[in-house]
Amino acid sequence: MRRLCPTISELNAFHSAAKHQAFTMAARELCVTQSAISRHIAALEDYLGQKLFIRKATGLELTEAGATYLNATRPAMAALESATAQLMSYGGDGGSLNLSVPPTFAAQWLFPRLGHFKRTLPQVSLNFVRYQHAHDFATPHEFDAAIQYGYGNWPSANARYLIGKETSIVCSPQLQAALPLRTPQDLMRATLLQHIEVPLAWQDWMEANGLDTSASRFGPGFNLYSLIIRAAVSGFGVGIVPTCLVEDELQAGSLVEPLKDRFDSPLGYYLCAPTARTNLSVYRLVAGWLEHCCNHADGAAAPAAATPCIFCSPQASTAG
Repeated sequence: MRRLCPTISELNAFHSAAKHQAFTMAARELCVTQSAISRHIAALEDYLGQKLFIRKATGLELTEAGATYLNATRPAMAALESATAQLMSYGGDGGSLNLSVPPTFAAQWLFPRLGHFKRTLPQVSLNFVRYQHAHDFATPHEFDAAIQYGYGNWPSANARYLIGKETSIVCSPQLQAALPLRTPQDLMRATLLQHIEVPLAWQDWMEANGLDTSASRFGPGFNLYSLIIRAAVSGFGVGIVPTCLVEDELQAGSLVEPLKDRFDSPLGYYLCAPTARTNLSVYRLVAGWLEHCCNHADGAAAPAAATPCIFCSPQASTAG
């Protein structure tokens, strides 16, 4: 008994014909004859009981049913192609992963650790694609997984918390001495550097410290944490940023934490992927490595455990 699903040949013919709006171009793309494409489309229409195309002298045009079916089947076709490519690459034990990462997180936290990644997972290739802040993972994207900053709730996505909830108030040593800054109330006379895509950051901090929040959104706005960090280093104002992004600046002394106490933000960095992608071995390997780095930020090996950690080998103990 045939399952309630058309054949791959029929679906490939349908998607190619819809893309090119012509049987001839679809046949060239799939390396078959035009008559083969025509037969596959006819068989699919007969199976579905719906006309998918309107045949015109100038080419093909999707019917309403055809357009609906195209949009509905795209995610499944993309997932199938991705799973096939991953399995073919390294026999299911590696492969490549297209990853979308916020620019500041990539530069400040992820890239310094890629040497460790290469040593521990040489069979995996990471491709860094254009960053997109995806709001809904049900629609196709050019990435397989994305690191995103937020509350951890994205529709149709599996979200794994990585790092970033620990938040620091930072400024230059010169600004700290000039104002001076010693208590939360002292910040009320400082210039507050705002992240325009995280508008509640200062409000959350003020509420946690029992301060009036009416001025929480006053201050120059920036669209990247890297710009806020540079502005804070220059003495332009005070920033509120995930601590993981300013580890080097704090260690070097170009930034200081005038209030000492850190803030536990409800926001953080999450590894997000459509549920179908999370079953890929390459995704599991990358996710495991990221979580290891977040739990061992100083590069130290994990305590002895019943199951050895593949990322705590002697070769991996000198993480960058």
